[in-house]
Amino acid sequence: MTQIFPDLIDSLCIDYRTFPSPPPIYGEVIYDKEGNYISTDSTKGTEKQKKEIADWKRNQDSIYKAIEEDTSKLIVAFNPKIGKSNEDLKEYLEEHFKCAKIFNPKKEIDSTYTIDYKNIPLKGKFVIRNMSEFPKDRYEFWRKKYDFVFAGAIYFTRIQFDKERKYGVLDGGFSCGRHCGIGVRIYIKKVNNKWTIDKIDNTSVS
Repeated sequence: MTQIFPDLIDSLCIDYRTFPSPPPIYGEVIYDKEGNYISTDSTKGTEKQKKEIADWKRNQDSIYKAIEEDTSKLIVAFNPKIGKSNEDLKEYLEEHFKCAKIFNPKKEIDSTYTIDYKNIPLKGKFVIRNMSEFPKDRYEFWRKKYDFVFAGAIYFTRIQFDKERKYGVLDGGFSCGRHCGIGVRIYIKKVNNKWTIDKIDNTSVS
């Protein structure tokens, strides 16, 4: 986990400020008799709509420029105590890595371990803080006005390995709001005695 942690953070964490707002409508919107959207006829765009589009583009450009010039770090909440996934991932591991020899332990151990994330150097603009430093109440967690740029919260499960410890799979996810986030399944493998991310599949989106 220590070796793949920096790449996981860069791959999953998102700067929500870069989410573009939807552009204004340009043209005449066409609906069917039931009121369902069919299409937009852009040949019937108005001068007012043209101006709204131009204003929208200028606003988006100014936002992106401000973000690029901002050297502030983005804070991500993280619980360093890692537990096992809610489901057995052996089948996913076997399906993704065809040559993996699946490990079937005689006794399942429902243990957790703690990642010493503070000693793992990250490569990007994100900084990890312990979840314990944030409000426990979910509503306050997302509504509170922080004195830093709060990007969201990230989590990972324990890695489930193959028998020879050459391949692994784990679940993870990133939330950027109460109703904003993704869930992922992460496949890792050992290359030249170093763990790397092989693939990340989306499992959920909000």
